Amino acid sequence: MSRRRRWRADCGHRLYRFLRDRMPARRRRRFPAVNRGRFIVAECVLILVIVGALSLSASVIVRSVRTARLNRRLAVMHNVSGNQIEAEVAAPPVESEIQTEQAAPGAAPVTVFHRTDLDILPEMQKLARENPDTIGWLGIGGVVYQPVVYWDNSYYLDHDFTGAGNASGTLFLDENHPLTPRTQNLLIHGHSMKDGSMFGILTHYRNLDFLRRHPLIAFSTLWEKEAYVVFAVLVVSSRTGDTGYFNYFDHATFTSGEDFDSYILALRNRSRFEIPVDVECGDALLTLSTCIDDDRLVVAARRLRVGETKDELSAAVEAAYRQR
Repeated sequence: MSRRRRWRADCGHRLYRFLRDRMPARRRRRFPAVNRGRFIVAECVLILVIVGALSLSASVIVRSVRTARLNRRLAVMHNVSGNQIEAEVAAPPVESEIQTEQAAPGAAPVTVFHRTDLDILPEMQKLARENPDTIGWLGIGGVVYQPVVYWDNSYYLDHDFTGAGNASGTLFLDENHPLTPRTQNLLIHGHSMKDGSMFGILTHYRNLDFLRRHPLIAFSTLWEKEAYVVFAVLVVSSRTGDTGYFNYFDHATFTSGEDFDSYILALRNRSRFEIPVDVECGDALLTLSTCIDDDRLVVAARRLRVGETKDELSAAVEAAYRQR
C-alpha cells in the first residue's frame, strides 16, 4: 500500500473514532428486573383468571345438565303413565272444598284447609319413597314442573331432591308454614336460576303477558290435587329498614277475619298489577317466593272454590284485562 493510501486510511479511521466517541452509545433496551417480575406475575394472574372462568363455566354447565336430567327423571316418576306431563300442568286439578270439623263437644267448628288423612296419591308414592321429605308437586302451565319438599329453610338451598349437593337446590315449603289441616297459607321457596330451573321462570310474572298466559297454578299435596289462581304479584325488599320491605313470610294462619283481610289488602296495594280475582276470608292461599338480586318476587294465589272451573276463571281474568 502506498503512503498516500495509508494516510487516507489512517485519516478515515481517526474520523470514525472521533465521530464514534461523540455519538451516544447504542444500548440494548431491557426491562428492569423489577418490571420483568411484575410482568411475569401479571401473566400468571391472567392465566389463573382464565382457568378459573373456564372452570366456573364448566361447573355451571355440568350443574345445569345434571339438574335438567334429574328433573326429567322426577317428572316421569311423578306421572304414572309417563306421557301426559304437559297435559297435566296445562289442566290444573279440580278445586278442593274447605271443610270444618268439630274440635271438641260444644266447641266451635275448626276449618280444615288441607286433608292429610287420606291415602297418598298414586303419582306421589314413588317420590315419597325416594325422598320422605316430599310434601307435594308444583306445576305452572308447562314452565314449572317440580317436586316440593319440607325440612327446614337451609338444607334444600344447596341440595337437590336426592340429597346431593347442588347450588340449584330444591323447591321447599317454608318451615314455618307446614302442611297441616289448619295451615291456611302455604309458602314455597325456590332459587331463581339463570338456566330457568327451579323458580327461574317465576320472575316472568313481572310481565303482564306472562301472567295472562299463566294465571293458574297446580299444586298437589301427597293426599290432594289442588288448583290456585294468582291474585297478586309483588317485588319486596329483603331489608327490614327499606320502605319496600313487607313481611309476607309470617302468615301461615290468621287470628281473625280482619287479620286476613288486612293481609290481602296489603298484598293488593303492593301488587304490580290489579288482578281481577276476589279473595275471601275462608280461602286457602299459596305463596311462591324467589330472589331478584337483593329483593324478593312474591306470587300470591288463592285456591279455586267449589263451583269454579279453571277454564271459566282463566277466561274471566283474560276478559277483564281486555276491557281495560
